[in-house]
Amino acid sequence: MAVDVPPWLWGGAPEGFFAKANLRVRRSAAAPQRWLVQTEESYRRVRPGLVVAEHLAGPAQRRTRLEILTRLARDADGALGVRNKAQGQVNELGRRAEQSGALLDLFYYWQLLATVADPEEIAKVVGDIYVGLVDMPAEGNPARKLFRDSGVHLVHRSDELVHRTKLVGVLLRIAYDETLASGDVRHVKKLSAAGGRVFSSSENLLQGVLLFDTYVGPLLGAMTPTFWAFSAHRTFGPLIFSLGHTINGTRSGPGEFLHLLPSQGAIRPTWSITDLPGVACSEAVAWWAARLDALFGVVSDLAVFGDSAGLYNPRKHLQALLTVEQLFRRVSSILTSPRDAHVQRVLLFTVLDTLERLTGRDVDRLCHLPFAEKKLQDLESTIPSGAKEILLPLARRAVAALRELQDGFFIEGGVLGTQIAGLPKDVAAARYVKLLRNATHGHGAKSGHLVDQTNALLAHHDGDIPHDLPLLAYLYLLDWLTRADDSRIFFHKRG
Repeated sequence: MAVDVPPWLWGGAPEGFFAKANLRVRRSAAAPQRWLVQTEESYRRVRPGLVVAEHLAGPAQRRTRLEILTRLARDADGALGVRNKAQGQVNELGRRAEQSGALLDLFYYWQLLATVADPEEIAKVVGDIYVGLVDMPAEGNPARKLFRDSGVHLVHRSDELVHRTKLVGVLLRIAYDETLASGDVRHVKKLSAAGGRVFSSSENLLQGVLLFDTYVGPLLGAMTPTFWAFSAHRTFGPLIFSLGHTINGTRSGPGEFLHLLPSQGAIRPTWSITDLPGVACSEAVAWWAARLDALFGVVSDLAVFGDSAGLYNPRKHLQALLTVEQLFRRVSSILTSPRDAHVQRVLLFTVLDTLERLTGRDVDRLCHLPFAEKKLQDLESTIPSGAKEILLPLARRAVAALRELQDGFFIEGGVLGTQIAGLPKDVAAARYVKLLRNATHGHGAKSGHLVDQTNALLAHHDGDIPHDLPLLAYLYLLDWLTRADDSRIFFHKRG
């Protein structure tokens, strides 16, 4: 891929920036500031290595490997000021957890403790948390260790990935700043010295790559409303503490004052508390990290985002990165909102629109039961058996909910109107979801050819939307994660 880079970048040595991003470059004969760029993994034909899972303690490890954290924490830029400011809050949380004896308070304390631990202490801090989990007695049965199969996992995000995404913002600023593009950097230096924003194009819409919380969110929420793991986020990636056992992720009553406000939750439970196979947590984390590595191997590759002339287009690249992050954030929001069915449903509609942007599949197809069943079948055959215990329950519930939606058509043999006469229930259900999606702007069809169909669907369905229907968003996120090569082709051709 040809990339135009001004010679003043990286102190007059753009090669240094490319090296930080693990990109191979050579100068192009076409123009003095044009470089031919290729990712190192593409050149060597190996896995990107941008996201790697490390299992540090637990059933998958014969011995703990927590010492890795000390080296990584030393090498990371860190935030000592944040650690110092947070220490008082951490101590207060510790006292509150001790006084309340509540598991939620304890986990929150551990989460923050691991987040702010000093590099020289992090291995011990995480080790103590791990021992605390493994030795924790079950309520009412001290002899039983509820979290005996706990584990500690690291989803290590490489610095190269951050440098690749930052390059997008740098080149985008140059594309829209004629003075900077001409080589005059005086105004930028002055702005930078004053603490102003220089290369900040959409940076607050693209924060997920830094702490990687966005990209492990759907994994951690994969058994909602039960709870199987929590995370602490460091600059080198999330630390995941898996429990080896699920617990209720919600309280039967209000957890905070805002929960006293009216909202619509699930009418009946669709989950159960269960032990997890010994290696299930490790396999789930490993599978997720491997799929993220393949995904970021695509969306961080400049060669994917070129124009018809083979020249890199930072606008196209930024929009792809923003769309991917939006998908993960919104799926996470669905999984963390089991108390509010309306919020989940509206988020589903936005995710379906995002998926159409990323895959070219429209709502009619994504909500067609045979298509959803095929995608679930594909996942059943590709995800490792242990990981399935964590990753697939929600996907199964999503398909079951789509099947249940068809039962809402209660007028048998009724007059459906000329637009949908004889329509199969699976097709009618898909059209019904699309109707609800369109109704985010208000009920009633705008297009004349849809009026009869819209009216008939509303008349024939009882409006009972299964609580698990929004989990379709999670099903299709899993499916999309398994198809990184398809994304490469799609992004390259369509933008």
